[in-house]
Amino acid sequence: MSQIKILRSLSNINGKNDLGNNYIFWFFFFLLLLLGLFSPLILSRYQILNLSNHITNIFLGLSLCLIWGYCGILSLGQSLFLGLGGYTYGIVGINLIETHGNTHVALLMGIIVPIFTAFVLGYLMFFARLKGVYVAILMLVVSLLFETFLNQTAGPGWFVGEAHLGGNNGLGRFSGVIREPPSLIFSFRENTIEFVGSSIQFYYLCFGLALITFLALRLLVNSSFGYKMIAIREDIDRTEALGHNIKLIQLIVFCVGAGLASMSGILYVSWGNFITPDTFGVYNNILPVIWVAVAGRKSLTAALLGSFFISWISQWLNEQGDYALVALGAILLSSMLFAPEGVIVKITQKFSVKLSKQ
Repeated sequence: MSQIKILRSLSNINGKNDLGNNYIFWFFFFLLLLLGLFSPLILSRYQILNLSNHITNIFLGLSLCLIWGYCGILSLGQSLFLGLGGYTYGIVGINLIETHGNTHVALLMGIIVPIFTAFVLGYLMFFARLKGVYVAILMLVVSLLFETFLNQTAGPGWFVGEAHLGGNNGLGRFSGVIREPPSLIFSFRENTIEFVGSSIQFYYLCFGLALITFLALRLLVNSSFGYKMIAIREDIDRTEALGHNIKLIQLIVFCVGAGLASMSGILYVSWGNFITPDTFGVYNNILPVIWVAVAGRKSLTAALLGSFFISWISQWLNEQGDYALVALGAILLSSMLFAPEGVIVKITQKFSVKLSKQ
C-alpha cells in the first residue's frame, strides 16, 4: 500500500497544474536536461561562470511564481529574502570559516533567517487581512528599508564579529581590507569540497538544485495542498467559506517562497563572493516580476524558463547601454497586451491546440 501511495504521489509531477503533461513536454525536458549536463564540458570558464549566475536566478523566479502565480500573493519585495539569505550566509561564513573549515552553519542560517522573517511578516499581513496591492507595497517598502539601512553601514562601527557590513562597498569591504564571503564548502569526515563560482562543480550544484526544486514544486502544486493554493488564488472568500484555513496556507506558501529566494541569495554570494545593498533595491525587486509575468506566472515551467532566459537578455541589454530596464518594461508591456497569460504559456497553448486537431 505504501508503494502505491508513493507512486501516486510521484504521478503528480505530470499533473495538470503546470505546463507539460504529455510525452512531447518530457521529450524536450530530457533534451534540455542532456544539454545542461554536457554543455559545461565544451564551454570556457567565463561562460560557465555566466551560466551559473543565470541558474541562481531560477530559485528567485520559482519563489515568486509559487506565491503569486499559484497562491495569488503578489510581492514586489521578493529580493528581500534573497538579500537576507545572502547577507546572513556571508556574515556567518566570514566569522566561522576559519574555525569550522566549512559553510554548513552559514548555509543553514542563510535559509533560516529569511524564512523566520517571512513568518513574522506573513503573520502580520495575512492575519491582519492584508491582500492585493497592500501586500505588494509593504514588501517593497520593507526591502527598501533594508537597502537604506545597509547603505549607511560603511563606517568603522558596523562590524558583526569579523564581518564588516561595508555599506555600498559590499559585505566584507572596509578601508581597503577585504574579507570576502566564502564560497560554499562542504566537508564530510576528512573530505572537503569547495564550490568556486567559476568551477564546473558549482555549475552542477546549481543545476542539480534547480532540477530537484522544479520537480519538487511540480509535486507540490499538483497535490491536494496545491489545489488549495489555486483555490485561494481564484476565490479567497469562497475557499474560506468551504472551511479551509486560508491564513495558514498563505503563511506556509509565503515561507516556502522565502526559503527558495534565500537559495538564490546564498548561491549568488557563493558565486561572486560579493553582495551589496543594491540587492534590496527597486531594480532587483522588479526583475523577478518581469521574468514571471512575461513568461507566465501560473506555470512553474514558464517561470523557470523566463527566469533563466530573460535574466540573460537583461544582462545583454545592460552591456549595450543604460536602457535595460526600459527595454524590459517594454517587453513586459507588450506581453501584457498581447499575451496576458504569459508568452511561453500562450505559445504552448497554441501548439497544444494544433496538435489536438491533427
